[in-house]
Amino acid sequence: MKCTHVESGPASMLARAALGIGAVTVVSGASQAAAPGLVLKLVGAENSPATRQLFGTVGMFMTITGGLLTHSMLCRQSMRLALFWSVLQKAGAVGAVAIGVRRGVFARRALAVAAFDLLSAAVLAAGLGATKLPKHERSQR
Repeated sequence: MKCTHVESGPASMLARAALGIGAVTVVSGASQAAAPGLVLKLVGAENSPATRQLFGTVGMFMTITGGLLTHSMLCRQSMRLALFWSVLQKAGAVGAVAIGVRRGVFARRALAVAAFDLLSAAVLAAGLGATKLPKHERSQR
C-alpha cells in the first residue's frame, strides 16, 4: 500500500490530530497490553489476575484501533471508515471508564483518561464530518 505525507491546510490539521490520536492510542494500548498491572495501579483499580487479563485484552484492542487510525491517516486509505470506528472506540472508552469510576472499580483520577478519550472522540468526529473521501472511495459509492 502506497503511503503519502500529510498535506498542509485546515484539513491537514484534522489529519495531523487524528494521526497523533492514533499514535497515542497505539502507545497507550500497547503499554496496557504489555503491563496491565502497572496501568491498573496507576488508575487506582483492583489488580487481580482477572482484571489484568481484561485490561490487557482491552489494551490489545486499543493498539489495533489506534493502528488502524494511524495507518489510514498516513496512507489515506479508508479514512472515513477508520475515523468512524475510532470515534466509536473513543466514545465507548469514555463510557466504560465513567462506569468503572461510578462503580468504584477505578479511582476518580481515571476520569483524566476518559477526558482525553472524550476530546479525542470530538476531534475525530469533527474530522469525520469534514474529511473528503479519497478519490478511490468516491468512485465506490
